[in-house]
Amino acid sequence: MAFTSLQKTLAKVLKGYRINDLESIKVFAIWGKIAGEKMAAHCQPVRIDRGILYVEVDDPVWLTQLRYMKIDIQNKIEETLQKDSIKDIRFYLKNSG
Repeated sequence: MAFTSLQKTLAKVLKGYRINDLESIKVFAIWGKIAGEKMAAHCQPVRIDRGILYVEVDDPVWLTQLRYMKIDIQNKIEETLQKDSIKDIRFYLKNSG
């Protein structure tokens, strides 16, 4: 029986979730640093699909604030991760139901 490397197995799993770039998933671990602790308490990245980071926000006021700060957040992501690992950010209001 041939063994498959962990790296190949992980790449297959991530491809199944449409995450082709291992660099981009680092955003989940460093979100507090990128958004700031106060803001990160009200929003969390939930998925990456085709280079788009989807961020769930818990309050309409914070949603508006984040939309105004989108370019700043994208710049911080680019400073921290490889360039173009996250192509866009979409903020949406968390379903309260």
